[in-house]
Amino acid sequence: MEPGQTLELTVTDLAFGGDGVGRGPDGCAVFVPFVAVGDEVTVRVTEVHRRFARAEGLEVRVSGPGRTPPPCPHYGRCGGCQYQHLTDDLQIETKLRQLRSVLARIGRLSDIPSPDPVVRSPQVYGYRNKLKLEPVPDSGGAAPGHGLRYGFCAMDNKTFFEVRACPLASARLNALIPEAQGSGWARRNASSALPGPLTLREAADGSTYFFFGAASQRPPWLSERLCDREVRVPLGSFWQVNAPVAERLAATVRDWIAESPPVLLVDAYAGVGTFSLAAGPGAGKRVLIETDGEALRAAEWNHRAWGLGECERVHGAAERVLESTLKTARANAVGVTLMLDPPRTGCAKRVLETIVRSGVSRVLYVACDAACLARDLNVLTGRDGFRLARLGFFDMFPQTAHFETLALLVRSGGE
Repeated sequence: MEPGQTLELTVTDLAFGGDGVGRGPDGCAVFVPFVAVGDEVTVRVTEVHRRFARAEGLEVRVSGPGRTPPPCPHYGRCGGCQYQHLTDDLQIETKLRQLRSVLARIGRLSDIPSPDPVVRSPQVYGYRNKLKLEPVPDSGGAAPGHGLRYGFCAMDNKTFFEVRACPLASARLNALIPEAQGSGWARRNASSALPGPLTLREAADGSTYFFFGAASQRPPWLSERLCDREVRVPLGSFWQVNAPVAERLAATVRDWIAESPPVLLVDAYAGVGTFSLAAGPGAGKRVLIETDGEALRAAEWNHRAWGLGECERVHGAAERVLESTLKTARANAVGVTLMLDPPRTGCAKRVLETIVRSGVSRVLYVACDAACLARDLNVLTGRDGFRLARLGFFDMFPQTAHFETLALLVRSGGE
């Protein structure tokens, strides 16, 4: 097998990340995007490695079950969505299978609980409250001086193309794109040697915002909703993109924490305090760790507004401050719950080592990348560590290969 070679394949599986899997004439695995299980396809090989190859689809000769026409005109060119060509039911089925597969293969877990709850998104399009667009160079390689065009990165991770609307974004955000691109900010940004990305946000109250590059040092605070209460979120700080599914995630965290109310709740990636707020007054004392100082200020405001009193705030990265924070909080006693909601890359090795050595009795881990979750669970469930007690699945990102997972870990021998 060599690059440029044309093959005929039958797709037998969809791998984690969205690519279909077929077998070449030599038995080598061939990964192909935008296909479905059961498809018989003609492909062109683009990369050849020792154990696998990658290819681009040329023709679907026979369609497998569960295919549906993708509505986006950019689908197949844009790298943002992987599953628009699959029915909603097949997307859920595929993601659940992939979750179990990566936990077994990467996490080396044998006793994997069935996810409960399995939460579907009430909207499969138009659900995103945030959109990030990149500047699109003109044909000469430079951004036009009279204003910038904005769009997405193509599948090759090198080229960019202009978009006027994204079917995953809310109607208000799509209406905001031309306004943002025609603004004075855009024209000023066009003269920059390194034009910044365009970020658009819609808050729960319907207000919309956009900014270029990074948000200002003192950004406005957006009014969001959680558990039927207001939550203030600084523009530029993290907030989930799918509000209804995020609400169900927070409610599940609340319920799982309430099953064994902690004396101390430590949130190592606290943001604006989302999960500490959701836990309610029964969660005992709480310590919030966060690198975003403005989000930490908002977290304090939110806790006071909710009548939860003051929370201890620690400004810093979890890998630097978690160990000292746990020691200061005397977390060697039973009754300490640790909340983890790290970036997509998962927890740093030092964080995992600190958790295993600590006296923490329960860990709730929220992950948007199942492979990184599995890697981290492999460490946490090692000898004298934790066991995986429960899983929750949340389809936070319909039409994409991504999803949110909630894992409950308890000390081996506990509960």
